[in-house]
Amino acid sequence: MKLKEAPLRGAVLTFLRDIYPEGAERRTIISVLYQYHDYEPIKQALEYLVDKEYVSRKDVPHPYRAGDNISIYRITARGIDLLDGLIADPAVLIPREE
Repeated sequence: MKLKEAPLRGAVLTFLRDIYPEGAERRTIISVLYQYHDYEPIKQALEYLVDKEYVSRKDVPHPYRAGDNISIYRITARGIDLLDGLIADPAVLIPREE
């Protein structure tokens, strides 16, 4: 069964690997992928990848708005293993370079 979210999940992982070992704030990830995907599917893909432990999320205080938090996402070693083909997950389609 092919999931329509699978390519988006792979794109999120690929983006996070490109900036590894740094992470990215949720709005940054959404702005990078928004020209190809809608907001809700991107948000859902991020949460799915966190649940599967391919990505970690760290909520930190917003630097300018007291009482607000921002979410920083960073690819995990498990996410890198998935991109490298060391593990497989049919729910995450990894773009392959030809």
